[in-house]
Amino acid sequence: MNMRTLVSGAGAVAVLYAFTSLIPAVAQTTSPFQPPDEKLGVYVSNSGPGLDTGCTFRSGGPLLINIDVPIVVGETQINADGTLVDANTLVNRGIIGRKAIISFPVFDIDSSAAVRPPDSPEVDVVSFNGVTKDTLTGSNGQWTNDSIEVDISELKFGMPNELRIDIDTQNSDELWCMAVDWVSMQFDVALPYVLAHGINTTGPDTWEPDITRQLDDFGVRYTFFTVGRNGSAAANATQLNTNIKSFLDDIKADKVHIIAHSKGGLDSQALKALGPEFTIRSLSTLSTPHLGSVVADINIIQLMNADRLVNVGQDPNGFISSLLSVTPWAGRFSNVPERPGLDDLTTQAAATALLNRQRNNISPTFAYGGNADTNGDGTLQSSERPFVRADIPWNVMRNFTQARVVRTFTQPGFLGFGTRTVIEFRAAVASAPLRNDVVVTANSARPSYVTDLGVVLENHSTIVDFSYVEEFLNRTLPLR
Repeated sequence: MNMRTLVSGAGAVAVLYAFTSLIPAVAQTTSPFQPPDEKLGVYVSNSGPGLDTGCTFRSGGPLLINIDVPIVVGETQINADGTLVDANTLVNRGIIGRKAIISFPVFDIDSSAAVRPPDSPEVDVVSFNGVTKDTLTGSNGQWTNDSIEVDISELKFGMPNELRIDIDTQNSDELWCMAVDWVSMQFDVALPYVLAHGINTTGPDTWEPDITRQLDDFGVRYTFFTVGRNGSAAANATQLNTNIKSFLDDIKADKVHIIAHSKGGLDSQALKALGPEFTIRSLSTLSTPHLGSVVADINIIQLMNADRLVNVGQDPNGFISSLLSVTPWAGRFSNVPERPGLDDLTTQAAATALLNRQRNNISPTFAYGGNADTNGDGTLQSSERPFVRADIPWNVMRNFTQARVVRTFTQPGFLGFGTRTVIEFRAAVASAPLRNDVVVTANSARPSYVTDLGVVLENHSTIVDFSYVEEFLNRTLPLR
């Protein structure tokens, strides 16, 4: 709108628009263009300085508009000024897109106006983070949804980005005015990751320092939490729900990838069963007992309130007897699972969870299983054991698939005094030796519903290795 004709004819309408925005701007939409919804990779500034100012002349400018962009890549990938340390590597890995589109509806841009010398048509110069980018185009008295494209290396993450508009730069007098409704920034970026730990451990114990250091170098946005060390899958899922929601809210994301070790995979599927507000886009598991563990079956039987346990099934090599001789099992082996989390590791719990769709409910699920017998000699050498006497549970899992209580009854106590409770149980014998990592069989870690990435020569501890995590990243990074 030309100042010289502002108050004549239809220009009177622009006068009202130009001078009725003297109060501080609040979030509103004054143009016919609605701003996009904020989500991961889409960020909007719809209030604050420089926006909804009314038709502003040069003396009221320049318009300075800030757009906040959270840290959506690995935090170590950000320089002190908010720019990316190595944008090319992140782009080449598919972690972030090469370009960002900045859109902004602008009002009354007379870029093609017919004027008499020495007057010039309206030339409004757009700069981004101090770098001149373009001039605006539009029509008299009309809203135009303009945009510019910038290289991703020019963005600042975790701090404001400045869009600057210098108004009417070609005239000595103030002839033209303009306004901006809102500003959005949009770019492609990989979903964030959450690391889930297993039973009777913590997030730092599982993932630091090796996995986190290499994830930092890789460049994805990730985090991990510590939930109940021996909490049930249901209880841990509730904690994960709260923690992950808060993490995603900070970056405006509504989808997440989960990489889990051991029972963390069960906790993650229990989380899915809760119906969280966010989407679990993929699950990747390292030695998760999807189908349970016969050792957990026997351990639960051992912990039941019984005076005597009787195995009514086969045990020709005495493997189950060796396991039962440890009373309780936790008394011999340090740092072993405890209830109630231990209950989720049983084969019966697995069958019930599958029936109730509390497992096999995240697609895609990628999985590795482990085989602790790295030299393939059919025994577990001391160098292959993650803890002392790991051969005891390893042999049980190698030879049996599950254990079930047959019956519980009472009989007279010693010398006829009182009574004692007796539990009879039977373990199902495997048709062939089962590969396992001392805690989980390869079959349980790789059920039919997962994308099977194979059995690796690792025990339950050493399988937490970045070579396998990196394969998960390569498979899940393209998923949006």
